[in-house]
Amino acid sequence: MSYNTLEMNILLVTATYYPTVNGVSFYIKTLKKELEKNGHKVFVLAPSFPGFKDMEKNIIRYPSLPNPLVKRYPLGVPIVLMSKLQKLKIDVVHVQHPLVIGKFAVSAAEKLGITLFFTAHTNYEQYLNYYFPKGYFLASKFILNDIKNLATKCQTVICPSSETQTRLKNHGVKNTTLMLNSVDTEVFSPIKKPKSEIFRIIYVGRIEKEKNPLFLIDIARELKKRKFKFEMLIVGTGNLWAKLSQRISKLKLEDEVKLGGEVPNQVLPILYNSADIFFTPSTSEVMPITILESLACGVPVGVLKNSNLESIITNNLNGIVVPNKVGAVAEEIIKLASDKKLLNKMSKNARLEALKHSVTTYARDLIKIYKADN
Repeated sequence: MSYNTLEMNILLVTATYYPTVNGVSFYIKTLKKELEKNGHKVFVLAPSFPGFKDMEKNIIRYPSLPNPLVKRYPLGVPIVLMSKLQKLKIDVVHVQHPLVIGKFAVSAAEKLGITLFFTAHTNYEQYLNYYFPKGYFLASKFILNDIKNLATKCQTVICPSSETQTRLKNHGVKNTTLMLNSVDTEVFSPIKKPKSEIFRIIYVGRIEKEKNPLFLIDIARELKKRKFKFEMLIVGTGNLWAKLSQRISKLKLEDEVKLGGEVPNQVLPILYNSADIFFTPSTSEVMPITILESLACGVPVGVLKNSNLESIITNNLNGIVVPNKVGAVAEEIIKLASDKKLLNKMSKNARLEALKHSVTTYARDLIKIYKADN
């Protein structure tokens, strides 16, 4: 059933979109599909990608430059003719990033005379700590000021987690609303799996510093040392992929740990369902969509304490929350594997949690926010 009573023309402005695979790209694609299903027209303004041609409708590309830090993340140079956007009769602009893209979105919204919204997907301060440790203080101050300035130009700043909302409020951003990310619970749903003596662990995400992927290999080494039967599948690509592969080889973990690389979206539900637990070693998350996808498939999620994910993952209810120590993680995984009753309970609760965050509900609530301010 459609929740739409008044169609809207929506412009989603982003610094990253397919074929670059990440949470923001998937968020936009899933949201666009749901909004279009309900009669709205959604345009995505995204950086061009060398050699890639869009088959999807209403994707507008602006020029980009090669990114020296991350190859598959071109740096956008948002030069777009305003006359082109005026022809689209846009009702709202919804930007996904601050800095250059944010400034462009502010300018576009002002010139078009329409309302601007911003979703704070990323904890930039933590990312800066990984990539610019020496200049962290100045860089973090600069980006926080930029976010505050962007917020003053927006009707509403959407926060995907309570931790993000608290952090922004502490920095003086008042106009926030909490909307946790969403998942398509029809695409991502439980599939009955055959019984197995081998405990299966999965991670899906980028293989970058801020995701802490080498911690997964340390867990695998510890589990093998304890003679625990398991398999670990790491799905994703990134700058640390080669280093991860070398470490697996060096520690002779080839039988236990597999690198899946980048996989098509349609394969992800099958991969999630093949696992007993999804484990993320990252402590720099806001609200990763991969966690919601796993929960939607009825697969419990393991997170580290103080990872900003404890608002959705509750220990021994829909996953495990463990100290940031390899031995402690290994111990909890082994304990969980031996308690099938608890694992089944977690699986059911995981699905129930995901149903609270369906993309249908999210899109309906987002349209209410858009319309309330127009």
